[in-house]
Amino acid sequence: MLNPAVHPLLAWLYEVAQGIGGYLGIFVISILGNLIPFFPIPYLAVVYFYGALIPGANPLTIGTVSGLGAALGKMIIFLSSKYSRRVVLSKETAERYEKLGRIVGNYGALGVFLFAATPSPDDAIIIPLGLMNYSSAKFFVAVLLGKIVVSTATVTAGILVSHLGVDIVEGFLYSLVLFIAVMVIMYYVDWEKVLATIGEEGFSGFLKKVRAEGLSQFLVRKTSAKD
Repeated sequence: MLNPAVHPLLAWLYEVAQGIGGYLGIFVISILGNLIPFFPIPYLAVVYFYGALIPGANPLTIGTVSGLGAALGKMIIFLSSKYSRRVVLSKETAERYEKLGRIVGNYGALGVFLFAATPSPDDAIIIPLGLMNYSSAKFFVAVLLGKIVVSTATVTAGILVSHLGVDIVEGFLYSLVLFIAVMVIMYYVDWEKVLATIGEEGFSGFLKKVRAEGLSQFLVRKTSAKD
């Protein structure tokens, strides 16, 4: 059992996963953990502790089940942004986003995979792709593969930590610090501009722009109240 002193939310999520029952519990928690945009519920922490605390945990099976649940949660966010674009965007803006979606092409799927396969705030790229009317099939395949990769890696880390005799909570806290650092960095990147540039000019063109003008051109401009 996970000590509630670690964090009440984590302990509760872990108990929910166990209470629902094994793989089904992991599946449900993974959906819930990916269902609310920009409000990450730490489902990967549950996957980590599940691997660390449950004897004989199979990393590939748990990673696949968790990845499927996580992908379904993200698919709901993607479809919500995709089918609400005509409501939340003006006609001109919606058409501009659709044009960007066509330009982005397969690079959008690659971006989704990379974001989903790392502990990064993937809603920053998922919502713009939905607004671009991006292919639902390409999106789902990319996000599913990415979530399976990150979930399998997470549960494997939990299993290794338990076998090596390292303190489970300490190992988790190191991972949490890394996750927060990645989130802070990703927050300041203008991913719509990055995708559009790669779609129009390819990776080589993107790298040329970075070398010529620096990364600052792809950062989100933060304006002060005086502006």
